[in-house]
Amino acid sequence: MPLLFEPFDMQYEKRADLHRAARLVMLHDRLAKRLDRVECAADEVERAAAVLVEVTHDSAVGTFQDAMRSNSSAAFLHLEAGQTLGL
Repeated sequence: MPLLFEPFDMQYEKRADLHRAARLVMLHDRLAKRLDRVECAADEVERAAAVLVEVTHDSAVGTFQDAMRSNSSAAFLHLEAGQTLGL
């Protein structure tokens, strides 16, 4: 019958549990920081998209109004009530 030796470190299981718990806390903190960065980046993207929509809308409306005022050939774009494009 072979001899079985006890492990030299009797506290291995206790230390392993502490190590796993510490690692879990560390991973949780890293995940929380990463999620915060993702949220900040998403907020920046939303703000940039809102600015782009506003600038695009304002410039399109402004350009159309300028064309209506300055170009007599653009007058056909203005329809009175009851008028159609004739399509």
